Amino acid sequence: MSILVIGATGALGRLLLPELHRRGVAAVDITAAGRNRQVLDTFAAEGYRTARVDLDDTDQIRAAVSGHDQVVLISGKDPHRLRQHRAVIDAAKATGARHLFYTSGVRADDPGFVLGADHQATEDAIRQSRLRYTILRNGWYIENYLGAMHGAAQTGVLTAAVGDGRVAPAGRRDFAEALAAVITTDGHDNQTYSLTGDTDYTYADLADAMAKVLGRPVTYRPADAQQYRAMLTGAGLDAQTAGFLAALDANLGAGIMAYAGDDLTRLIGHPTMSLIDGLSQ
Repeated sequence: MSILVIGATGALGRLLLPELHRRGVAAVDITAAGRNRQVLDTFAAEGYRTARVDLDDTDQIRAAVSGHDQVVLISGKDPHRLRQHRAVIDAAKATGARHLFYTSGVRADDPGFVLGADHQATEDAIRQSRLRYTILRNGWYIENYLGAMHGAAQTGVLTAAVGDGRVAPAGRRDFAEALAAVITTDGHDNQTYSLTGDTDYTYADLADAMAKVLGRPVTYRPADAQQYRAMLTGAGLDAQTAGFLAALDANLGAGIMAYAGDDLTRLIGHPTMSLIDGLSQ
């Protein structure tokens, strides 16, 4: 088994490599690929193979993919990530990779989801490539709320434009475990999994969890989209970013990140991380 992890220097990738090692994959059989040289140097010191890859350079991508049986593509954050994802898929097909794993987004096929279009287009490209694949549609990370909790520590208020919408987040470590599980076990060929936490929470529940972690009262204060955009621009964000974040909150309020089934718990073999545990990290 020879595994290439593209995106290994990101937050999820840095958790995936030790999970693979814990499941019996030798470090020498794993290549960590990414742009962060400092993180790559740390992996190299731990015995992993490394490759510094700029995903805008198709030659670098093809050189990194070549010789690997399994290619893990952790979705990127660049505005043009779809082009990068397609370059990885093309390289995997051209170099004879046996299996491609992709971290997508839960409900990526919902046309109203502001984060879904690139994921859906990547999934389509993977299926059209005729590569053997496994797609993990990751839900919301509890860690996404750490910044909001730092703000609530100062103000005692959690503000969002999600209304009474529910989310079922899980810890990033849960998603890393699930990815490691499908890479190292059989039965996942051409499967798509929807991964969310075990429990739906309202933002009032989230405020209560923050209060327990912080040891001070936190109140959820809902805002409408216009109020939320004004709050964000008042905090210094440009209008386009504020509009995007308001649209994302509208998606969350509509339940885009709500419970989608028990795939995550089944893959990792234990309950997903609780809000309090995740916020305590």
